[in-house]
Amino acid sequence: MKFNSITIKLGGSIMILFLLVLFPLIYTIDQLFTAFYMNQQQEQIEQFADKYSVTISDVEDVNSYHMFDMLSELINADLFVFNKEGEILKSTVGLEFEAGNEVMKELYNPIFQNQSVGMEYTEPETADNLFYLAGKPIIVDGEVNGGLVVVSNMDKVNTSIDQVRIWLFISVIGALFIAIGFTFFISRKLSSPLLKMEKATREIAKGKLQTDLPILTKDEVGSLAGAITDLGKELEQYRTSRSEFFANISHELRTPISYIKGYSEVLRKGMVQSEMERNQYLMIIEDESTRLAALINDLFELAKMEEGKLDLHPEWIEMDDILTSAIKKVSLKATEKKIAILLQPSHDHPMIYVDAIRLEQIMINLIENAIRYSEPETNVDVYIQVHRNRLKVFIKDQGMGIPKEDIPFIFERFYRVEKSRSRASGGTGLGLAIVKNLVELLGGEIELNSASGEGTLFTLSFSIDQKVRADK
Repeated sequence: MKFNSITIKLGGSIMILFLLVLFPLIYTIDQLFTAFYMNQQQEQIEQFADKYSVTISDVEDVNSYHMFDMLSELINADLFVFNKEGEILKSTVGLEFEAGNEVMKELYNPIFQNQSVGMEYTEPETADNLFYLAGKPIIVDGEVNGGLVVVSNMDKVNTSIDQVRIWLFISVIGALFIAIGFTFFISRKLSSPLLKMEKATREIAKGKLQTDLPILTKDEVGSLAGAITDLGKELEQYRTSRSEFFANISHELRTPISYIKGYSEVLRKGMVQSEMERNQYLMIIEDESTRLAALINDLFELAKMEEGKLDLHPEWIEMDDILTSAIKKVSLKATEKKIAILLQPSHDHPMIYVDAIRLEQIMINLIENAIRYSEPETNVDVYIQVHRNRLKVFIKDQGMGIPKEDIPFIFERFYRVEKSRSRASGGTGLGLAIVKNLVELLGGEIELNSASGEGTLFTLSFSIDQKVRADK
């Protein structure tokens, strides 16, 4: 495993966080136990000193110390008593607290001010042993007659504290091993989906787009896995669409070029028998040249739209005016096919803010499409409805309709429902793809409803108060 892998980094981050929490916690526990043991011992000594000091009625009377040694053994601590002059009269303590010595001022002064005293004391010679001194004044007839001091060796307390620290240390070592194992497991579990996604993206980069990552969670990692899977599918669809596009465009370009080349060669070699045949060949060349020019123009328009380089020049216009203009421009084709275009204008005369030229291009394409696939001596109905803040334009023909299975693909480039009939009708296969792109650029929506033998209805929807800004 690499040291710079995400598993190591993630596991290291978890361990650092764990240690940052653990060590302050252990330090706090150690301080709490130390304070607890020390305070408990000190409280016991002070309570004993307080109770025993009131039993001494006369400091100078040696008989009042008859239980001195026994009490020392009972409480596992030493005691000594001193008089008004600070002389130690009775003591079970060695060191400088033996009988006959003078008591230190740190004890004498507070006690003869009728105050209790508690202090820590370290043996001067060794500086190793720690003692706790609890002093209480001895009151006789309302006056301080002397003092009682209980001396407790804190070694046992320190031993108990050291044992607690040993167990804490053992607990820390155990917790670290458990944490390392748990961290390794968690980091592997958390990083495993990321490593799989990294492998999948590299496979996608190599061209293996059929990648299906399992989505085991509903969090951001699962969402990312779903996004990578969708990316692979989109790229696969794009690659398939691109292959189909190049195949289609090659075919669409090859057909008119073959006609133009073939009939031009016939005319160049003089292989015509009459002027009528010559004109017929020239007409075919002209028609195919027109088809080729229209195809190239549509491809150019579509490329500009997909790259976002199509310039828009929005203005306030009436939809009725756009429809009227578009119908006039396609009226010749409708007349040739004996098709009536029936326009039902809106009574509200709604205004929308769009590019008038592009909107008219949309309407011309849709009405021409309706004429192209309608039967002769039928009608094409064009009407407007306003609902709340939406303006809808309906274009309905009485043609052959579109099968249900073909409807989802009708706006794709070069998609044809009936390829032979579509090509014979003169379409390039790009008209509806251009319409859909233009509608979306203008901020509108387009819907299609159709069924075989029942005609087709296109519905365009625009916001009445929208403002489409021109791309700069």
